[in-house]
Order: sequence, then structure tokens, then C-alpha cells
Amino acid sequence: MAAPRGTSKNAGISWRSVAPAPLVLLQGSEELLASRAFDAVRSALRAGAEIELVRFEANSYERGELLLASSPSLFSETKLIEVRSMAAMNEDFLNDALAYAKSPAPDATLVMHHSGGVRGKKLLDALKAAGAVLVDCQPLKKDSEKVDFVTQEFRAAKRKLSAEGARALVAALGSDLSELGAACSQLLQDTTGAIDQDMVDKYYGGRVEATGFKVADAALAGRADIALSTLRHALATGTDPVPIVATLAMKLRQVAKVAGARKSSGQLASELGMPPWQVQQAQEQARHWNVDDIARCIRLVAEADAQVKGASRDPEYAVERAVTQISLAARR
Repeated sequence: MAAPRGTSKNAGISWRSVAPAPLVLLQGSEELLASRAFDAVRSALRAGAEIELVRFEANSYERGELLLASSPSLFSETKLIEVRSMAAMNEDFLNDALAYAKSPAPDATLVMHHSGGVRGKKLLDALKAAGAVLVDCQPLKKDSEKVDFVTQEFRAAKRKLSAEGARALVAALGSDLSELGAACSQLLQDTTGAIDQDMVDKYYGGRVEATGFKVADAALAGRADIALSTLRHALATGTDPVPIVATLAMKLRQVAKVAGARKSSGQLASELGMPPWQVQQAQEQARHWNVDDIARCIRLVAEADAQVKGASRDPEYAVERAVTQISLAARR
């Protein structure tokens, strides 16, 4: 079974593309993606034959275990060896794995997860030089990456998730990828047909962590009632007003960047360094605005930012006033 050549210059392939190979190295600290990659290789092997599965923790590994696990089976079963905790590997594992990388067993698949750090760098370099398949398991930090993740989850299940629904799901649960993945599974199991924002809000509307986005989107669309009710609920349940004001400022700047521009969302996305869906949303919001009101509200939010950071004794009033004024300007 030939393995594609790895390269240290490449972050690796997506976990969705991983297939069995003699050496597979999962790189990155996102446990959900690493777990999905382990599952993908295991499922692919089991689809073709019976397998013998052996698991090791590299930090408690004992010398000789890898050689024993990869030795030919009496029953000619395919061997799958899964290794976790490589970031804390002990010397026994390091030495045995270095020797194994030079001559992998022909009937075995070795899948290893290194979550990061400098421990075992010599082994990582040896695995890459030996042609290990590199799989990217780095955390998804950008909202656009998380939106793509949930979209792909539904696409893989042959279900449709609207762009608004994807953004709402990320806004509600985007800080924890495991929770986001579980939410996708629940929606797929509990619903039928296409999923839109209303359906996402029905399930997770009360779980919005990125409340500032909901407040800002409603305010910039002139929907003062929704913006204020969402804001008051957030403040009543302990949400800090500082990130809400920061989100208002970011959204207003995005609208200012696209207002009046006669270019496609794709062209603007490239010029502004924004995801196309974010540009499209800002363009839709810009229809409610003129240049003077945008400038005035940006100044208003700057004042609110200072107030919620200590310049006012009532930061909640400061953010509520800013949301009200933005909503009124959008309605005009």
C-alpha cells in the first residue's frame, strides 16, 4: 500500500481525505479532528477486511511493543496501530518509532497523533522523510473555517444547510469544535430536509456565545426590537458588554469598506482580506446605510468602547444607547 509523499512545508491534507497508508501522522491539537481522522482510517480498513487493532499511549509505551504489534498475524489480518500522546512520548517510543520509520511493516497501518510542541521533533522529521501521510488537525480559529466545517458536515450527510444557518450555528457554538460537531449530528438526526437559520435558532438560540454578532446584525438591519431584546438578555445572563461593543465596531467597519463599492463579493473579498460570505453579508447591510450615518455611528461606538472599558459608571447603558442609535440610523 503506497503512501503519498509527505512534506514538512505542507500543513497536511484534510482529515476528510485521509486513507490507510503505512505511516499516517496527525498533526495539531484539535482533538475532534484527530479523532475523526482515526475513525476514518479505521472505517476504511474495516470495510475491506478483518483488522487487528492495537492502541498505544506514547507517554507510557514500553520498549518492543511496536515491533510486536506490527509482526505478521497468524490469521493474516490487517494490522492497525493507533498511537496517541506523542507530544509527551517517552524515550522508548521515540527510539522504537525511529527504527520503525526506516522500514514500516508491509501489512500494517500506523496512525500517530502529535498535538504540538517540540518533543519528538527528530521523529516527526524522520516520519516526513519516510513519506508519512500528513493530516492537518490544527484548531479552526477563523469563523469562515468553522462555517466551512459545518457546511461540509451537512454536505457529507447529503443534507442542505443554508449559509445563514451555518453562521448561526457557528455563532452559537463556535468556541468548541467538539460541541459544534455534536450539534451538527443532533440536527441531522432530529430533523429532515434543509436546515435554515430558524431551525438552528430553535435548537440553539439560547446558547449564543457570540451574542455580539446577533446584536450587531439586528442593529445594522434596523431591527431595534430584536437587537435590544438580545442585548438585554445577554447582559442579564452575565455577558460582558466589551466584546459586544467590539463586534458592533467590527461590523460597522465592514459595512464602511463595502459601501458604494461596485465590485463583486469575490473581488472585494480578495482586496479586503475577508471571506466572500462576510462581504456578501456586509453588502446586504450596507443597503440600509449612507456614508454620513456610518461615520457618525463609528464615532458613537468608539465612545461606547471607552465607556464600557471604565469611562462610564454604567457600561450597560452605554452599549444599549449605541445599539439604539445604530438601529435608528439603519431604519432611516
